[in-house]
Amino acid sequence: MNAGERPDGTDKVTDLMTRAATPESAIGIAAAACPDAGAVTFDEVVTQYEAEIYRFVLRLARNRADADDLFQETLLKAYRAFGRLDGTANHRAWLYKIATNTFLSGRRKLGREGPLDDTQAEQVPAAPTDDAARLDARDLLREVETAVAALPPKQRVALIQRKHHGLEYAEIAANLRCSEAAARASVHEALRKLRERFGDRL
Repeated sequence: MNAGERPDGTDKVTDLMTRAATPESAIGIAAAACPDAGAVTFDEVVTQYEAEIYRFVLRLARNRADADDLFQETLLKAYRAFGRLDGTANHRAWLYKIATNTFLSGRRKLGREGPLDDTQAEQVPAAPTDDAARLDARDLLREVETAVAALPPKQRVALIQRKHHGLEYAEIAANLRCSEAAARASVHEALRKLRERFGDRL
């Protein structure tokens, strides 16, 4: 039996992160438990990129409960693999890749999608001067979010990484395990579908 492993085969870190109620508590548990890897610690990596990665998984999951699960699973996988990284690793790209793979794997297994929740309201453009225009903008945002959610998973991930998080096509290709040309094609095809559906409304 390995150090920290329980008789039922689970280890303490896995158990604690599984029971963590919030992303913040998951971060704290993992960071406290994980040793240094070279000059950069897991705590430092998570602190630097946690907000960005959580925004990414929230856009993928589209509701906070599933986003929390995806975020915690991403951190757990990152924690387990951190010791194998060398000092020159691109931690930002590495976390995106783990989150992407975890999302795509979950989509294949579960095939479930939740409704949008109120957190998406923060993404509505600045309030217009009249209520009718504001409601129109909110409705359009919901339509776009629904259309993005209906895209094939790889197109959806590629579009979100490119347009919302500014990743280069080479980074997207690495995350999706495809060529740079295929990553570029995924983004362009996703945009074509959105333009075809919404025309000049976007």
